[in-house]
Amino acid sequence: MKTYPIALELTAWLNLELNQYEISIDEVSKISIKRTDDVLHTRELTSTEVDALIKAIKLLKVPVVEEFKEDPINKASSSYELIVESAHFSLEFNWEEVDRDGINSNAFDSIVQLATLIAALDQFH
Repeated sequence: MKTYPIALELTAWLNLELNQYEISIDEVSKISIKRTDDVLHTRELTSTEVDALIKAIKLLKVPVVEEFKEDPINKASSSYELIVESAHFSLEFNWEEVDRDGINSNAFDSIVQLATLIAALDQFH
């Protein structure tokens, strides 16, 4: 079976700061980490990191959510965009911490787990 490259992009707006992670899973897998459009560093991923990412991608579930009423309490201070692409699929997820922590919390579990794994790859450098 032929293996196709996978591209992941996670953009997180946290306290008015932009964090972006771009990952390519291919023969040579890499991650680029940016903060507010400045590339901090790029490095190759280990086979263990690639295996963990692929496992998390396989567990992704599309969230089914309910809208909640506009309320000052529900104002978001962070939001996220996660894009996962390959030759045969393209998935895009957008959520805020009020979605993750609110009535829709379980719906975003698999997506938040993948996003957390991506962000954690920055910590292992």
